[in-house]
Amino acid sequence: MKDLVYLNYAATSYKKFPATIEALTAYLAENQFMNYGRNAPLLREGLPLLETRQLLADFFQAPSAAQITFTNNATTSLNLALAGILQPGDHVITTMLEHHAVARPLHLLEKERGISVTYVACQKTGLLDVEDIQRAWRTNTKALVMTHASNVLGTILPIEECFQWAKQKGLLTVLDAAQTAGFLPIKMTQMAIDVLAFTGHKSLYGLAGIGGLAFSERGAEAVKPLITGGTGSHSNSFDQPSFLPDKFEAGTLNSLGILSLNSSVKELNKIGLAAIQKHERTLMQNFLNGLSGLPVTILGTKDVAQTVPVVSITLWNQEETVVAQQLAEQYGIMTRAGLHCAPLAHETAGTLATGTLRFSFGWQTTPEEITWTIHALQELLI
Repeated sequence: MKDLVYLNYAATSYKKFPATIEALTAYLAENQFMNYGRNAPLLREGLPLLETRQLLADFFQAPSAAQITFTNNATTSLNLALAGILQPGDHVITTMLEHHAVARPLHLLEKERGISVTYVACQKTGLLDVEDIQRAWRTNTKALVMTHASNVLGTILPIEECFQWAKQKGLLTVLDAAQTAGFLPIKMTQMAIDVLAFTGHKSLYGLAGIGGLAFSERGAEAVKPLITGGTGSHSNSFDQPSFLPDKFEAGTLNSLGILSLNSSVKELNKIGLAAIQKHERTLMQNFLNGLSGLPVTILGTKDVAQTVPVVSITLWNQEETVVAQQLAEQYGIMTRAGLHCAPLAHETAGTLATGTLRFSFGWQTTPEEITWTIHALQELLI
């Protein structure tokens, strides 16, 4: 194949929807000096911002559009949420699959605020026993923080069951949906999610540099603002507004990023998540079938119904980083080798020393690209 084969969707989406590119081009040509939605000369300048909040509120089944607040990515969102919830003496439960976007903020809070953290072990495949989460509870437990799916193993965690239990215990629930927003349905009320952290540039197909937090009413009240500043509201006071979304949106918002989500979420709604899942899981199954007989070890459950479209492998006779480079240079195939900013997941899988070679698929991935990738691996590994 002559074209680039992009198989690193777990890191970021590659091709944006044509409608998104058109919307961004028009915005740059007409409105490049506007402060999106804040003191706009014309009311219509703020309408895409309001519409995007409503689109995302519907997409995540959040209580209202005001419960959607924008940040620059999921990492920022998780830092804001965790620092805004956890205080000295608090205990938090999380898992051994978490990305550094959760693990590093918690580690910092351990050192600076004296919180305590329990990392609940998972099986090597990433499967989690809900009872292990429940056994980690203490009288000072404040929150349960979980990734929706592992960016290394792909395994989907039993969020609704865990969070419903946490709700009964009076805990705040925080979900890292970086790998699932735009692939799996997320229903905040049904799943008992108090704080949902999402990024725009992965399965939502927006630009890099846009993300956000979606809150339940309880979650919005419990999280203290970490960043304060100008909001265009209550400007006669030095106190940060306590109402949403202004409580968490100090400073100028990323208007292009918001507009990209406005367009991309509309496109996702047209396609439907069921169609996206069917397409990407079919590709994943074909890829797994193609790996059969190769000198590799496949990590995770191998049951595509229990995963997001991520396949991590280790190589029996070669280094993962070397083969990743060969795939890129000789075959034009972009993958990701290493620890993927998730050493806890690699510790769980037993791959902390070597890392893995990860392949991840998206809506634009084609069957021909899967065939080409298997062909490349056969030539490189056999």
